Amino acid sequence: MAETGEIVIGNKGADFVSLRVRGRGPEGWSNAEIDVRCGGWAGSMKGSFLKGELARFAQEVRRLHCDLRGTAPLEPVEPNIALTLTGDGKGHITVDGIARNDLASRTQLTFQFTIDQTYLEAIADSLREADPV
Repeated sequence: MAETGEIVIGNKGADFVSLRVRGRGPEGWSNAEIDVRCGGWAGSMKGSFLKGELARFAQEVRRLHCDLRGTAPLEPVEPNIALTLTGDGKGHITVDGIARNDLASRTQLTFQFTIDQTYLEAIADSLREADPV
């Protein structure tokens, strides 16, 4: 699979997570470049997603967009990045995340920021484009 567009969760001018999927291997794994910026912290790392993981997250994000209540989790098998989007029923979406560069160490960045519901449709579309099923 060729490189897809960038998936941005948040606002590049503020707090965000960015995923750039770089291709799919024969076993169904996609490599990705991941950027996180939250508060005064910023970091970049590489990660992997199994076929279907981003598509499932897209479905959960679409459901959250409709209901504005509940959660949309991304919990990949290789947890370099784990995210949970939570809606309060009023259009405010909290993004909770954990970023790990090295899965063998205990070093991680735990972060939280908020986005508006209007971001959800574009996020879901980008996820689906990156992981068509």
